[in-house]
Amino acid sequence: MKTKIISAANQKGGVGKTTTLVNLGAELARKRKVLVIDLDPQGNCSKTLTGQRDFKFEDTVAALFDKPKVVSIVDLIQPAKLNGNSIENLYVAPADVQLSRVIETSLTKINRERILEKQLAKLGDTYDFILLDTPPNLSLTTLNAIQASDLILIPVDSGAFSLDGISPLLEAVSEIKDDEGNYLILRNEVDSRNAIINEFIDEELEVVQDKLLPVSVRRSEHVGQANAVSSPVRFYKSGSLVNNDYRKLAAFLLNLM
Repeated sequence: MKTKIISAANQKGGVGKTTTLVNLGAELARKRKVLVIDLDPQGNCSKTLTGQRDFKFEDTVAALFDKPKVVSIVDLIQPAKLNGNSIENLYVAPADVQLSRVIETSLTKINRERILEKQLAKLGDTYDFILLDTPPNLSLTTLNAIQASDLILIPVDSGAFSLDGISPLLEAVSEIKDDEGNYLILRNEVDSRNAIINEFIDEELEVVQDKLLPVSVRRSEHVGQANAVSSPVRFYKSGSLVNNDYRKLAAFLLNLM
């Protein structure tokens, strides 16, 4: 199986990019070998998948962007862990706030948008899926993710402003990938009881209906609770209904790709 690279992106923060990626990765890892690469200086993805709050600079993605000709992505990868125990088939290349400084200094590098793409080539087809978590802006790491991805997954939540980040993102995708930009929109944190906001978002998404995923993720208190204890939901509360949504999302992407 050829490695499939998926990035989660949206220029609006708080729409559930990281949560979606963590739980999608955990579901895909049931049957496939998955690598999650954290490209967000907030490092929430890394915290959830390792239980760590801080990392040595040389163990993070920051080192890769700082010296891409010296540091290899291969040396940054570690098993995802839950309570100190490795999660089968799930791996992570972590990041933290140190990445912010490196992004600024990397802006002058030649072919800076292709740093990640060149690094991922070193992995061959070691992993079935590589998932890229991006910050809520068009930073250097976001542009690298777009360049390297086969698919850009755009989560939108039930907030009235969650759609604001789509247009600038799609403009960047079009500019970087030309006509090859492949993206899908995921309705996230859907509350079926909120008819007014659901109707508003449905109307707003009408123009990209063909890019809207046929699966969505419901709002669930278990998601926030799982994040708080650094765990994918399926390990925190296996009986939670939201796990069905992530499972359906994983199954759809497996069939699609």
